[in-house]
Amino acid sequence: MNSNNSLDGKNIVDKKNLKDKISNLNICNNCEDISIKKFSPIKNELDLNKLNASYKRCECGKRPLDIIMSHVLKIMIEEKIAPDDATLRRNTPTLLPALYYSQNNSQFMGEDSILLIHPDFNEKIASRIIKEVPETRGVLKGNVQETVGILQKDSDITQYELLAGSDIRSDIINTLIKKNDKLNKIIINKNQSKINIEVASTTETKLLKLYNYLENNKEFKNNHSKLKVIDGTCGAGATGIFLLMYGFNEIILNDIYSEAIATTLNNLKTNGFDFKKCENKEEIAIGENFKVYNMAFEDLSVKLKSDEYDLCILDCFTGVDCSYLEKEAEKIAKNVLLI
Repeated sequence: MNSNNSLDGKNIVDKKNLKDKISNLNICNNCEDISIKKFSPIKNELDLNKLNASYKRCECGKRPLDIIMSHVLKIMIEEKIAPDDATLRRNTPTLLPALYYSQNNSQFMGEDSILLIHPDFNEKIASRIIKEVPETRGVLKGNVQETVGILQKDSDITQYELLAGSDIRSDIINTLIKKNDKLNKIIINKNQSKINIEVASTTETKLLKLYNYLENNKEFKNNHSKLKVIDGTCGAGATGIFLLMYGFNEIILNDIYSEAIATTLNNLKTNGFDFKKCENKEEIAIGENFKVYNMAFEDLSVKLKSDEYDLCILDCFTGVDCSYLEKEAEKIAKNVLLI
């Protein structure tokens, strides 16, 4: 993996560049909003011969999202993976912003600002899109209906294939946790080919549910600095980092998927939480008041059974029955919360 696609590379968001990254999302007063009929064939909406990298680009460097996706669709039509009467609604690939911050959710994008995913992409098409559509950071082959990662202990690993560019995405997550009278933000960087898709607004909703649960429970709100909590399915690390910011006494972060754990470790550092790596294959790292494990949750519950935790949080993949994990959690925690 080259440096441009590493979570240590130039594309990541960190505390030093956070303000600049957010500022770059803003549009100028001259950005012209252009809306295209989503169910109308794109060839009826635009002169495709004029659709190039500079078409409808504002002086600030940004283009309307509909124009960008029309440009991508033009290439897909020419490469025969979309029909001649393709429309924006039916035929465009899945688009993910390379940087998402809900307070700057603009419909205008600049260079290096989007990732595209489609099951019929190949290296030739990916190369064309990266070269001809400068807003594209990375092109991936995959079906977004599939879950990236590991569903359960005996499942195979599912990942997308990065065909061209970089697959680094960053989400800036708003929280209601205050520090010095300012609301804390959580920065989540990830390689999208290896981590399941979850948009920042969904993560924010989950963390709001968790925050309300804690604030409405006197035991957690008033005594959290004495309590022990487990994030049993930590994924990219947002929930565990939230718990650290909330101030619990001891926190366990765990995931069965090694790529998720690697991502969590990077995001712990990015958000200011230091740790020491361990040589143990299961106990991965130890911080001042947290430990990171790479285990199936049912195995973790056996390992931790001699201790009693005050809360276990489980964040399962959409549509996946995690009742068996909930039963395991009840063996080691007084309270279990599914978010």
